[in-house]
Amino acid sequence: MNKKLIGTWGEKIAKKYLETKGYTILETNWYYHHKELDIIAWQNNKLIGIEVKTRSNYTDLAFTILKVNQVHRLRLALKAYCLTHYFDYNRSRLDLITIKLKGQSTIIINHQTDI
Repeated sequence: MNKKLIGTWGEKIAKKYLETKGYTILETNWYYHHKELDIIAWQNNKLIGIEVKTRSNYTDLAFTILKVNQVHRLRLALKAYCLTHYFDYNRSRLDLITIKLKGQSTIIINHQTDI
């Protein structure tokens, strides 16, 4: 499976995971200029931008997957979404979901809130 297909597959898994946790999915793959939020969701009166990282084999801790400038771009995208859709940016957060494929049938999901 190529990188794009793995990423698309991971985003579908993340979306299903979030829905089982009570999140309402508002958008997927939302772009603002060259910035993208993989998933935008709503839960408990809070708007949540979610970055999804899928790997077939990684050993990095989840919080080391994103560089500082990537987090900055994600926050700018979340702020732009809030402004264009009339949400309060101060009542939003940015999350990271990492999905690790282990073998043919095991999926490990790690959800970090408020990165």
